[in-house]
Amino acid sequence: MMKKTWKKVTGVYNRYVNNEVGAQALEWVALGLVVLAIMGVIAAGIDGDTSIGKAITAKLSEWISGM
Repeated sequence: MMKKTWKKVTGVYNRYVNNEVGAQALEWVALGLVVLAIMGVIAAGIDGDTSIGKAITAKLSEWISGM
């Protein structure tokens, strides 16, 4: 009886653990949202009127001149 129950429990567990349908798509969506958030912060800070904008433009200029 224990073997039968154990087989059933492990079967149900494996079915849920191995079911990764859509997991990769979710990861790509999350990565895209992170990239968009970073681009939004940069776009908001590029104005140059704020200290954040000045810092971002200075760092970008430094990186570009370093290439």
